[in-house]
Amino acid sequence: MSHPDLPAEQAYVDRAYAALDEMRDVVSRAANATDQEVAALALEAWSARRLVTYEDAERGLLFGRLDFDDVERPLYVGRRWVQDDEQRQLVVNWQAPAARPFYTATPVDPQRVTLRRRFRTAGRRLTDIADESLDGSMLDGASVGDFLLEELDRSRETRMRDIVATIQADQYRLITHPPDRPLVIQGGPGTGKTAVGLHRASWLLYSHRDTLARLRVLVVGPNRLFMEYVSHVLPALGEHAVEQRAVSELVDGAEPTLAEAPEVTRLKADPRLAEVLARAVELRLESEPEEIYLRLEGEYVRVRAREIAELLRATREREGTNAIARERFRMALVRRFYGAYSETLGGSAVRDGEEIEKALKARGYLARILERAWPTLAPEKLVRALFAQPAFLAEAANGILGEEEQALLRRRGAGWSDADLALLDEAHALVGTPPRRYGHVIVDEAQDLTPMQLRMIRRRAREGGLTLLGDVAQATGAVVYRSWDEVLPHLPHAEEAEIEELRHAYRVPREIMDVALPLLDAIAPNVAAPLSYRRGGSEPLVVRVRAEELLREAYREAARLTREDGLVALIVPDELLEPALADESAYEGLPLLTARGAKGLEFDHVIVVEPALLAEGEQGLRELYVALTRPTKTLVIVHARELPPALRYAP
Repeated sequence: MSHPDLPAEQAYVDRAYAALDEMRDVVSRAANATDQEVAALALEAWSARRLVTYEDAERGLLFGRLDFDDVERPLYVGRRWVQDDEQRQLVVNWQAPAARPFYTATPVDPQRVTLRRRFRTAGRRLTDIADESLDGSMLDGASVGDFLLEELDRSRETRMRDIVATIQADQYRLITHPPDRPLVIQGGPGTGKTAVGLHRASWLLYSHRDTLARLRVLVVGPNRLFMEYVSHVLPALGEHAVEQRAVSELVDGAEPTLAEAPEVTRLKADPRLAEVLARAVELRLESEPEEIYLRLEGEYVRVRAREIAELLRATREREGTNAIARERFRMALVRRFYGAYSETLGGSAVRDGEEIEKALKARGYLARILERAWPTLAPEKLVRALFAQPAFLAEAANGILGEEEQALLRRRGAGWSDADLALLDEAHALVGTPPRRYGHVIVDEAQDLTPMQLRMIRRRAREGGLTLLGDVAQATGAVVYRSWDEVLPHLPHAEEAEIEELRHAYRVPREIMDVALPLLDAIAPNVAAPLSYRRGGSEPLVVRVRAEELLREAYREAARLTREDGLVALIVPDELLEPALADESAYEGLPLLTARGAKGLEFDHVIVVEPALLAEGEQGLRELYVALTRPTKTLVIVHARELPPALRYAP
């Protein structure tokens, strides 16, 4: 039986969409509101961005309503704010303070709410209503829990969707956590860490738009595949003052193309490399100031070498050694010469500062003086020189790295590795242009960042504007941290950081989580196990085959599962990433991933191939834990070897 208020609520939904259409028309006409070309282009770009948010509203503009004990009109909550042509508010957007009780009110703490109503929609059509009374009365209607379970059970898509209609109270509390100090969100598989981080970015931009619209928000993820997966959420929520980058994309113009041995990667992750680079800069920036001696208006104007040396020392103490500091030193040098010119000529001085600088620049004179005092040093050349010149590396690393460690760093030729990017970023901070600093930085899978990569994050975050998301049990980076207390010292304001936890695993059903959880005893005994919110996944299927049939059987299972709704993925050990099959074209488009490459992603159906191989190595069990917790419906394990003892799964 349908809810008795369905027709009346459908009429309100229709009214809201009619107002939305009118607002959309106004935005569409905005680009034609001026004859000036530049202004028209700016308006066109703005309107294009805004129209995206209107299009996404078609997926469900309204998703809830609140009735209050002291307010006559109910409050409708949705993805975006909507008003009618008389400026009356029809829908309040989910980030607004007025919408908070929709996520946080309880019978114990109703927050003046008497009724919380949730809508199930199909496009613009209202299909069902769930009522939750907060004043103790009973109401008929669909179960509130059914709405969340239905959302969790839906088939995955190639891009992540927003969760504004089903944000849970524990998630909302962290989304709206004050941004004045660093926040760490620890959460196991399926607890919604990524969704919390993205919606936190949207909430921050709404609640602190005066500052963050200018300073912007940076969202950092583990790899490009992950960033592509989450890239649509924030634009769909109407947020464009956000940059979304994989950690490998933080250094502009540097593309990682080289693979390195694990021991080299671990060494380059060590913060001692920052000391080596700082020493290398000192060696390459040795100063030999020359005095400035120039004839102007028949008089010789002079700035002695010792004065230049003092200006240099003062600038570096105050500003450092980067390109911005070098430019300030150049400007101070010109000002000092102008002062000497005025003192020497007195009343005969006829040139202003701009003319004096032009005279100094003539025939490259100022450039030569500047180069002698403060040599130009390109960040890329500095790092390459360390790798390619053993004597330079030995001098820079003396007392910091041993001879064997120095030997690991030696390399000739072009190209950069992933670990090199953090060294390049360090070099840019020392002698190049420092990176932009953002009003807030949100980092997903932060437990995988090395100390040197954390320094990259540190340089980009203002004050305490930092949110870290991750799970130390899923740490598979070059450096494995046992707790967040080992991560925080590499970041600003560590002593003020708050560590919060998400415990409820909404994505991974209990049948699948029960397979993976025994691994926690081995990989992270101090981490609390996530609590599965739901049952209903298929019982995991374990298939044992001969070694020569391993991949073929995995692809047979994939072919079977592709006939069902939802996304399918194969997660394989590194050794099996390039399978040689007779007919691979039949599986074109099927994701074939390593456990590390699957970080943060989710699929309906996952085939995990050869857990014994996945479990090998220092971090193998952690990678296996990641692989086993990617599916939302079906887990198939295909193996030829014995299952790892830590798995303790008896099919």
